[in-house]
Amino acid sequence: MNFVQRVVFKFSCAFKGLHTALIADNSFKTHIVFLILVTIAGFFFNLNPTEWAILVFAMGLVIVSELFNTAIEFLVRMFTQEYHELAEKLLDISAGAVLFSVITALVMALILVVPRLLKS
Repeated sequence: MNFVQRVVFKFSCAFKGLHTALIADNSFKTHIVFLILVTIAGFFFNLNPTEWAILVFAMGLVIVSELFNTAIEFLVRMFTQEYHELAEKLLDISAGAVLFSVITALVMALILVVPRLLKS
């Protein structure tokens, strides 16, 4: 396989992973819906380029953390369908990471939007 074929293959794997997450994980779907709503709100509030960069970073943080959470969920299911204390801790910690990223993104969005709302 030459360089271009390897790059194309790696991108196809990445897109297949995104598709898998979108099909298999309701939380990922929910985050995508909110990503779209936040993007619409960004246009409504007429964000400047720096504010868009902050917003895109925040949205990316949430999506990446949810993708890792989904991957960890699949990994746990690969090894056991039964209750295991360590599996529960792993799943709880990865869910906590998503929660923390969502709270961080929400705070960042509020910092951008609240001043505009107070001006009106």
